[in-house]
Amino acid sequence: MITFNCGNCGQKFRLPDSRAGKKGRCPKCRNVIIVPETQIIADLLTPNPPADAEKPAEKSPYNLTFLDAPQETAPTTEPAECHGESPTDVEGRDMLLLGYRKPEPEPIPQRKLPWVIDIFLYPTSLLSLAILILCLTVPPIVRILLLASGSFILITFWFGWIIVIMLYTYAFWYFSTSVRQSAEGHLRAPNTVTDVPSLWEMLWQLFRGIVCLLFFFLPMLIYSGHTQSLDTAFWVLFGLGVFLFPMGLLAITVLDSFSGLNPVFLIGSIFSTLMPYCPLVAIYFGLGWILTRIGPLWRESRILAYASIAGFYYLLLVAGHLLGRFYFRYQEKLNWEV
Repeated sequence: MITFNCGNCGQKFRLPDSRAGKKGRCPKCRNVIIVPETQIIADLLTPNPPADAEKPAEKSPYNLTFLDAPQETAPTTEPAECHGESPTDVEGRDMLLLGYRKPEPEPIPQRKLPWVIDIFLYPTSLLSLAILILCLTVPPIVRILLLASGSFILITFWFGWIIVIMLYTYAFWYFSTSVRQSAEGHLRAPNTVTDVPSLWEMLWQLFRGIVCLLFFFLPMLIYSGHTQSLDTAFWVLFGLGVFLFPMGLLAITVLDSFSGLNPVFLIGSIFSTLMPYCPLVAIYFGLGWILTRIGPLWRESRILAYASIAGFYYLLLVAGHLLGRFYFRYQEKLNWEV
């Protein structure tokens, strides 16, 4: 990933390496910016120093200091000047003389099964399955401990809730990471066991998701609470929230910034990809409907409710994968670049 800031407003961006060297507009200040190259290429492509600059002493390509031997320098011959070469050709020739090659782009992963089947295999990595098992088992264990705690019920209550909240906070961070990696072309959920996020990073990711949810659905809730009715205006606000939410969630996740919630920015992105975007809206609407069906299960069977939460999270990872792949496939039309 390449991390950099807008030179005009300081907006932070994080992009896959494949976007290096491309131009785009900052969604916050609309200034034209260029995604920087990777470090090794940036160092090699810097302009030559001025002629009056101090010239460093010539050294052998091998460091003989520790061999206690004189360093002999072989006579250097300048490459023959080739007329008609483009700057790109000269640049590539110089890099080869220095022993460097431009990194070749990684091949794009291909699905081995039909995509309708393969997308449901996305959450089959070891870490995602471990999270699903924890979502299924931790809440019942906490409930059993509460029933058996006796006089320590208050301590067990707070300790149990902290564990459950931290579990779901990590699960949402993992969902956001899945969206970003799918946007880079990955076909399976990440195994980020060695990349353990900090508590602040997980809480910030969760806070950003809550803000995104409230940004699109709070107007509907405020109107409903004020009028105490579900009239036409309520359903219009609800429809707008459902229609804009997936693109807003994708924008703040990929851009790693609240600037992705700019309504003008979102509407322009939606209209540039309207036809493929509509099925994505239907998928997230279906997830919301499933979530409303889980609530009544708590009165019927807690075990069934816990199982439903684990199943819902599995489908949420599939939906996150589709959201990231939407960006991967239509990033040229979105023209975010950053």
